[in-house]
Amino acid sequence: MKMTVLYDGTCSLCKESRRLFEKLDWLDKINWVSLQEYEKTNGETGYNQKELRKEIHLITGSGKVLKGFYAVRLIMLQCPPAFVPGLLMYFPLVPLIGKPIYKMVAKNRHKFFRRKCDDGSCAL
Repeated sequence: MKMTVLYDGTCSLCKESRRLFEKLDWLDKINWVSLQEYEKTNGETGYNQKELRKEIHLITGSGKVLKGFYAVRLIMLQCPPAFVPGLLMYFPLVPLIGKPIYKMVAKNRHKFFRRKCDDGSCAL
């Protein structure tokens, strides 16, 4: 069963990341859905809207939810060209570095990527 990744469809970095991973997903294991579209089609999602906008969410085939750094490393494992770097992200201590870096980038993504914003949504 496919995994579902919920990403912020108003975020340039998020859209670029989706585009890149879609190219790397040779086995078609990941279904990408903007969280805005997900909220429209699913009504009450059961997820905190504020939390959804803070970091990427991955819903596994069994229904388990991974967020942020942990979601990205599992996404990488699903993509053959990114498998080895994804595997390295499971080494001990890597999350101690990876998690804060992910959170810092995610928190500031609209500031960092404002120039690539084509619809004005980055002016948050």
